[in-house]
Amino acid sequence: MQIQAVNADKHSVLFDPELPTAKEVMAAMCCVATQYALNPTLEIAKSASSLAHKLTAPEYAETKLIVEIAKRMVFQWDEVLREHLYIETQLMPASNTLQ
Repeated sequence: MQIQAVNADKHSVLFDPELPTAKEVMAAMCCVATQYALNPTLEIAKSASSLAHKLTAPEYAETKLIVEIAKRMVFQWDEVLREHLYIETQLMPASNTLQ
């Protein structure tokens, strides 16, 4: 998990000004998680993982609960990504011809 120092006029690299509060990041994650439940694709999992990582930005650390939820979500969505990549490598093993 990346944590960047935050100055009064500068935000961490994980902060998204379009999602200014943890509540908005979590709302976006709920929408993405619903889409993933309906259509579990690698691209949607990447979006969910990206939002989970954003939630770890210091600007969103409004409570200890949010910090803990962010850690768990990062772990869970990164695990989903690993599973997708594992399945991809099993279905299409690396080949010198394809590279």
